[in-house]
Amino acid sequence: MTQTTQGNQADTPDISTAFPLPDVFSSALVSMFHAVQPGIVQVGVSGRGGGTGVIWHANGRIITNHHVVANERAKVYVHLSDGCTLDAQVLQRNPQLDLALLQVQGDNLQALAVGDSSQLRVGEWVFAIGHPWGQRWALTAGIMSGMSSAKLAENRTSQYIKSDVGLAPGNSGGPLLNADGEVVGINAMIFGGDLAVSIPSNVVSTWLAGLPASQRRVTLGIEIQQTALPDNIRTALQPSREFGLLIVGISAGRQAKHSDLLLGDILLDVGGQPVQSGAALRQFVTEKGGAGKVAMKIVRGGKVIEAEIATLIGA
Repeated sequence: MTQTTQGNQADTPDISTAFPLPDVFSSALVSMFHAVQPGIVQVGVSGRGGGTGVIWHANGRIITNHHVVANERAKVYVHLSDGCTLDAQVLQRNPQLDLALLQVQGDNLQALAVGDSSQLRVGEWVFAIGHPWGQRWALTAGIMSGMSSAKLAENRTSQYIKSDVGLAPGNSGGPLLNADGEVVGINAMIFGGDLAVSIPSNVVSTWLAGLPASQRRVTLGIEIQQTALPDNIRTALQPSREFGLLIVGISAGRQAKHSDLLLGDILLDVGGQPVQSGAALRQFVTEKGGAGKVAMKIVRGGKVIEAEIATLIGA
Protein backbone atom coordinates (compact mmCIF):
# COMPACT_ATOMS: atom_id res chain seq x y z
CA MET A 1 0.00 0.00 0.00
CA THR A 2 1.36 3.43 -0.93
CA GLN A 3 1.30 6.07 1.73
CA THR A 4 0.91 9.80 1.02
CA THR A 5 2.83 11.98 3.40
CA GLN A 6 1.84 15.45 4.53
CA GLY A 7 5.00 16.74 2.87
CA ASN A 8 4.00 15.29 -0.50
CA GLN A 9 0.63 17.03 -0.29
CA ALA A 10 2.29 20.36 0.45
CA ASP A 11 4.62 19.93 -2.55
CA THR A 12 1.72 19.28 -4.93
CA PRO A 13 0.51 22.56 -6.50
CA ASP A 14 -3.17 23.39 -6.64
CA ILE A 15 -3.75 23.31 -10.41
CA SER A 16 -6.91 25.42 -10.13
CA THR A 17 -4.90 28.36 -8.77
CA ALA A 18 -1.47 27.73 -10.29
CA PHE A 19 -2.65 27.88 -13.88
CA PRO A 20 -5.59 30.31 -14.09
CA LEU A 21 -4.94 31.44 -17.69
CA PRO A 22 -6.37 28.36 -19.50
CA ASP A 23 -9.65 28.62 -17.59
CA VAL A 24 -9.95 32.38 -18.23
CA PHE A 25 -9.11 31.88 -21.90
CA SER A 26 -11.63 29.05 -22.25
CA SER A 27 -14.41 31.03 -20.60
CA ALA A 28 -13.74 34.04 -22.82
CA LEU A 29 -13.69 31.85 -25.93
CA VAL A 30 -16.99 30.19 -25.00
CA SER A 31 -18.59 33.62 -24.47
CA MET A 32 -17.21 34.90 -27.78
CA PHE A 33 -18.52 31.87 -29.68
CA HIS A 34 -22.06 32.27 -28.35
CA ALA A 35 -21.99 36.01 -29.04
CA VAL A 36 -20.99 35.66 -32.71
CA GLN A 37 -22.79 32.44 -33.65
CA PRO A 38 -26.08 34.16 -34.69
CA GLY A 39 -24.12 36.28 -37.20
CA ILE A 40 -22.74 33.24 -39.03
CA VAL A 41 -24.81 31.24 -41.51
CA GLN A 42 -24.47 28.04 -43.46
CA VAL A 43 -24.73 28.70 -47.19
CA GLY A 44 -26.40 25.93 -49.16
CA VAL A 45 -26.39 25.53 -52.93
CA SER A 46 -28.75 23.16 -54.76
CA GLY A 47 -27.02 20.34 -56.56
CA ARG A 48 -23.74 20.56 -54.64
CA GLY A 49 -22.22 21.37 -51.27
CA GLY A 50 -22.01 24.78 -49.73
CA GLY A 51 -20.04 26.90 -47.36
CA THR A 52 -20.34 29.57 -44.71
CA GLY A 53 -21.43 33.21 -44.75
CA VAL A 54 -21.16 36.27 -42.51
CA ILE A 55 -24.12 38.56 -41.85
CA TRP A 56 -22.47 41.85 -42.75
CA HIS A 57 -25.49 44.06 -42.21
CA ALA A 58 -28.72 43.57 -40.29
CA ASN A 59 -30.68 44.40 -43.46
CA GLY A 60 -29.87 40.89 -44.73
CA ARG A 61 -26.64 41.41 -46.67
CA ILE A 62 -24.30 38.43 -46.31
CA ILE A 63 -20.69 37.98 -47.42
CA THR A 64 -19.34 34.63 -48.61
CA ASN A 65 -16.80 33.34 -51.13
CA HIS A 66 -17.56 33.54 -54.84
CA HIS A 67 -16.55 29.91 -55.31
CA VAL A 68 -19.26 28.85 -52.84
CA VAL A 69 -22.00 30.26 -55.12
CA ALA A 70 -20.17 30.12 -58.45
CA ASN A 71 -22.97 28.20 -60.19
CA GLU A 72 -25.24 31.02 -61.37
CA ARG A 73 -28.10 28.63 -62.12
CA ALA A 74 -28.17 27.01 -58.70
CA LYS A 75 -30.62 27.98 -55.98
CA VAL A 76 -28.93 29.51 -52.93
CA TYR A 77 -30.26 29.44 -49.39
CA VAL A 78 -28.88 30.03 -45.90
CA HIS A 79 -29.40 28.26 -42.59
CA LEU A 80 -29.45 30.46 -39.49
CA SER A 81 -28.30 29.38 -36.04
CA ASP A 82 -31.91 29.49 -34.78
CA GLY A 83 -32.89 26.77 -37.27
CA CYS A 84 -34.54 29.01 -39.87
CA THR A 85 -33.78 28.58 -43.57
CA LEU A 86 -34.02 31.58 -45.92
CA ASP A 87 -33.77 31.86 -49.69
CA ALA A 88 -30.83 34.01 -50.80
CA GLN A 89 -30.19 36.12 -53.87
CA VAL A 90 -26.67 36.70 -55.18
CA LEU A 91 -26.38 40.48 -55.64
CA GLN A 92 -22.73 40.80 -56.59
CA ARG A 93 -19.82 38.54 -57.50
CA ASN A 94 -16.09 39.18 -57.63
CA PRO A 95 -14.27 36.06 -58.85
CA GLN A 96 -10.85 37.74 -58.62
CA LEU A 97 -11.23 38.53 -54.93
CA ASP A 98 -13.32 35.36 -54.41
CA LEU A 99 -16.13 37.35 -52.80
CA ALA A 100 -19.90 37.33 -53.24
CA LEU A 101 -22.67 39.44 -51.72
CA LEU A 102 -25.96 37.74 -50.86
CA GLN A 103 -29.31 39.17 -49.82
CA VAL A 104 -31.91 37.48 -47.62
CA GLN A 105 -35.19 38.73 -46.20
CA GLY A 106 -35.37 38.09 -42.47
CA ASP A 107 -36.17 39.67 -39.12
CA ASN A 108 -33.85 40.34 -36.19
CA LEU A 109 -30.71 39.41 -38.10
CA GLN A 110 -27.49 39.95 -36.14
CA ALA A 111 -24.58 41.48 -38.03
CA LEU A 112 -21.07 40.80 -36.80
CA ALA A 113 -18.71 43.60 -35.80
CA VAL A 114 -16.05 44.18 -38.45
CA GLY A 115 -12.51 44.80 -37.25
CA ASP A 116 -9.55 46.54 -38.86
CA SER A 117 -7.47 43.84 -40.53
CA SER A 118 -4.49 46.20 -40.84
CA GLN A 119 -4.11 45.98 -37.06
CA LEU A 120 -3.45 42.22 -37.10
CA ARG A 121 -0.01 41.24 -35.82
CA VAL A 122 2.04 38.10 -36.31
CA GLY A 123 1.49 35.80 -33.34
CA GLU A 124 -2.03 37.05 -32.63
CA TRP A 125 -4.73 34.48 -31.92
CA VAL A 126 -7.35 34.11 -34.66
CA PHE A 127 -10.44 31.92 -34.80
CA ALA A 128 -12.61 30.43 -37.52
CA ILE A 129 -16.22 29.31 -37.32
CA GLY A 130 -17.81 27.42 -40.16
CA HIS A 131 -19.28 24.15 -41.34
CA PRO A 132 -16.38 21.83 -42.31
CA TRP A 133 -17.62 18.68 -44.00
CA GLY A 134 -21.17 19.70 -43.06
CA GLN A 135 -20.48 19.94 -39.32
CA ARG A 136 -22.34 23.09 -38.33
CA TRP A 137 -20.75 25.96 -36.39
CA ALA A 138 -17.42 24.26 -35.74
CA LEU A 139 -14.84 26.46 -33.99
CA THR A 140 -11.10 26.24 -34.64
CA ALA A 141 -8.20 28.37 -33.41
CA GLY A 142 -4.79 29.33 -34.74
CA ILE A 143 -2.04 31.92 -34.94
CA MET A 144 -1.78 34.71 -37.51
CA SER A 145 1.50 34.05 -39.31
CA GLY A 146 1.68 36.92 -41.80
CA MET A 147 0.28 38.82 -44.77
CA SER A 148 0.97 37.99 -48.40
CA SER A 149 0.08 39.63 -51.70
CA ALA A 150 -1.27 38.04 -54.85
CA LYS A 151 -1.48 39.50 -58.35
CA LEU A 152 -5.09 39.77 -59.52
CA ALA A 153 -4.50 41.52 -62.82
CA GLU A 154 -1.96 43.78 -64.44
CA ASN A 155 -0.92 46.49 -61.96
CA ARG A 156 -3.38 45.16 -59.37
CA THR A 157 -2.67 43.07 -56.29
CA SER A 158 -4.54 42.14 -53.14
CA GLN A 159 -3.45 41.11 -49.67
CA TYR A 160 -4.26 37.85 -47.91
CA ILE A 161 -3.99 36.79 -44.28
CA LYS A 162 -2.03 33.62 -43.54
CA SER A 163 -2.66 31.59 -40.40
CA ASP A 164 -2.67 28.03 -39.13
CA VAL A 165 -6.34 28.12 -38.13
CA GLY A 166 -8.00 24.84 -39.07
CA LEU A 167 -10.10 25.02 -42.27
CA ALA A 168 -11.77 22.36 -44.39
CA PRO A 169 -14.38 22.26 -47.19
CA GLY A 170 -17.45 24.00 -45.73
CA ASN A 171 -15.45 26.72 -43.95
CA SER A 172 -15.20 28.78 -47.14
CA GLY A 173 -16.84 32.20 -46.76
CA GLY A 174 -16.84 32.10 -42.98
CA PRO A 175 -15.26 34.62 -40.62
CA LEU A 176 -11.72 34.84 -39.38
CA LEU A 177 -12.16 36.44 -35.96
CA ASN A 178 -9.79 38.21 -33.63
CA ALA A 179 -9.86 37.72 -29.86
CA ASP A 180 -12.53 40.43 -29.55
CA GLY A 181 -14.88 38.50 -31.83
CA GLU A 182 -14.50 41.00 -34.68
CA VAL A 183 -14.38 39.84 -38.30
CA VAL A 184 -10.87 40.49 -39.59
CA GLY A 185 -11.06 38.20 -42.61
CA ILE A 186 -13.15 35.92 -44.78
CA ASN A 187 -11.75 32.39 -44.93
CA ALA A 188 -11.08 31.27 -48.48
CA MET A 189 -8.85 28.20 -48.75
CA ILE A 190 -6.09 25.96 -47.49
CA PHE A 191 -2.73 26.52 -49.16
CA GLY A 192 0.54 24.66 -48.78
CA GLY A 193 -0.54 21.96 -46.36
CA ASP A 194 -2.13 23.39 -43.22
CA LEU A 195 -1.77 27.07 -44.09
CA ALA A 196 -5.10 28.91 -44.13
CA VAL A 197 -5.68 31.88 -46.43
CA SER A 198 -8.24 34.58 -45.58
CA ILE A 199 -9.35 37.74 -47.36
CA PRO A 200 -8.74 40.76 -45.06
CA SER A 201 -11.84 42.56 -43.79
CA ASN A 202 -10.47 45.86 -45.13
CA VAL A 203 -10.39 44.37 -48.64
CA VAL A 204 -14.03 43.31 -48.24
CA SER A 205 -15.07 46.77 -47.00
CA THR A 206 -13.26 48.49 -49.87
CA TRP A 207 -14.98 46.23 -52.39
CA LEU A 208 -18.39 46.90 -50.88
CA ALA A 209 -17.79 50.66 -50.84
CA GLY A 210 -17.08 50.54 -54.56
CA LEU A 211 -20.33 48.80 -55.50
CA PRO A 212 -23.07 50.71 -57.34
CA ALA A 213 -25.14 52.89 -55.04
CA SER A 214 -28.13 50.59 -55.51
CA GLN A 215 -26.13 47.80 -53.85
CA ARG A 216 -25.03 49.92 -50.88
CA ARG A 217 -26.85 51.38 -47.94
CA VAL A 218 -25.81 54.58 -46.21
CA THR A 219 -26.69 54.51 -42.54
CA LEU A 220 -25.89 56.13 -39.23
CA GLY A 221 -25.84 52.70 -37.60
CA ILE A 222 -28.27 53.63 -34.81
CA GLU A 223 -31.77 52.81 -33.59
CA ILE A 224 -33.88 55.78 -32.57
CA GLN A 225 -37.26 56.63 -31.11
CA GLN A 226 -39.03 59.96 -30.90
CA THR A 227 -38.84 61.60 -27.47
CA ALA A 228 -40.13 64.82 -25.91
CA LEU A 229 -37.39 67.33 -25.23
CA PRO A 230 -36.71 68.66 -21.71
CA ASP A 231 -38.23 72.08 -21.07
CA ASN A 232 -34.89 73.88 -20.82
CA ILE A 233 -33.68 72.43 -24.13
CA ARG A 234 -36.97 73.05 -25.93
CA THR A 235 -37.09 76.73 -24.99
CA ALA A 236 -33.39 77.30 -25.72
CA LEU A 237 -33.63 76.09 -29.30
CA GLN A 238 -34.31 78.52 -32.11
CA PRO A 239 -36.78 77.80 -33.51
CA SER A 240 -38.33 75.99 -30.56
CA ARG A 241 -39.43 72.38 -31.06
CA GLU A 242 -41.16 69.66 -29.10
CA PHE A 243 -39.32 66.47 -30.07
CA GLY A 244 -35.92 64.95 -30.74
CA LEU A 245 -34.68 61.45 -31.58
CA LEU A 246 -33.41 59.37 -28.66
CA ILE A 247 -30.65 56.86 -29.50
CA VAL A 248 -31.76 53.51 -28.05
CA GLY A 249 -29.43 51.21 -29.97
CA ILE A 250 -26.04 51.32 -31.72
CA SER A 251 -25.07 48.79 -34.40
CA ALA A 252 -22.06 46.52 -34.02
CA GLY A 253 -20.51 48.12 -37.10
CA ARG A 254 -20.66 51.59 -35.57
CA GLN A 255 -19.34 50.38 -32.22
CA ALA A 256 -16.41 48.74 -34.01
CA LYS A 257 -15.43 51.82 -36.03
CA HIS A 258 -16.74 54.86 -34.18
CA SER A 259 -17.43 55.88 -30.60
CA ASP A 260 -18.90 59.29 -31.41
CA LEU A 261 -22.52 58.50 -30.53
CA LEU A 262 -23.74 57.18 -27.20
CA LEU A 263 -26.90 55.49 -25.95
CA GLY A 264 -29.13 58.19 -24.49
CA ASP A 265 -27.97 60.93 -26.86
CA ILE A 266 -30.82 62.92 -28.41
CA LEU A 267 -30.45 64.04 -32.02
CA LEU A 268 -31.72 67.54 -32.71
CA ASP A 269 -30.27 68.61 -36.07
CA VAL A 270 -28.57 66.59 -38.81
CA GLY A 271 -26.81 68.43 -41.62
CA GLY A 272 -28.30 71.69 -40.39
CA GLN A 273 -31.86 70.36 -40.62
CA PRO A 274 -34.10 69.67 -37.60
CA VAL A 275 -35.04 65.99 -37.23
CA GLN A 276 -38.08 65.34 -35.09
CA SER A 277 -39.09 62.02 -36.61
CA GLY A 278 -37.50 58.84 -37.90
CA ALA A 279 -38.86 59.57 -41.36
CA ALA A 280 -37.03 62.90 -41.47
CA LEU A 281 -33.77 61.26 -40.46
CA ARG A 282 -34.12 58.46 -43.02
CA GLN A 283 -34.87 60.97 -45.77
CA PHE A 284 -31.73 62.94 -44.97
CA VAL A 285 -29.50 59.85 -44.94
CA THR A 286 -31.03 58.58 -48.20
CA GLU A 287 -30.52 61.92 -49.94
CA LYS A 288 -26.91 62.09 -48.74
CA GLY A 289 -26.14 59.12 -50.97
CA GLY A 290 -22.65 58.31 -49.74
CA ALA A 291 -20.36 57.85 -46.78
CA GLY A 292 -18.75 60.83 -45.11
CA LYS A 293 -19.34 63.10 -42.13
CA VAL A 294 -22.37 65.15 -41.27
CA ALA A 295 -22.75 67.97 -38.76
CA MET A 296 -25.07 67.15 -35.87
CA LYS A 297 -26.54 68.93 -32.89
CA ILE A 298 -26.99 66.55 -29.96
CA VAL A 299 -28.30 66.67 -26.40
CA ARG A 300 -25.85 64.87 -24.12
CA GLY A 301 -25.81 65.12 -20.35
CA GLY A 302 -28.44 67.87 -20.40
CA LYS A 303 -26.35 70.07 -22.68
CA VAL A 304 -26.52 70.79 -26.41
CA ILE A 305 -23.28 69.93 -28.21
CA GLU A 306 -22.23 70.00 -31.86
CA ALA A 307 -20.18 67.30 -33.56
CA GLU A 308 -19.29 65.82 -36.93
CA ILE A 309 -20.59 62.24 -37.10
CA ALA A 310 -19.48 59.69 -39.69
CA THR A 311 -22.04 57.84 -41.77
CA LEU A 312 -21.47 54.18 -42.55
CA ILE A 313 -21.67 52.21 -45.77
CA GLY A 314 -23.66 49.06 -45.22
CA ALA A 315 -23.62 46.47 -47.97
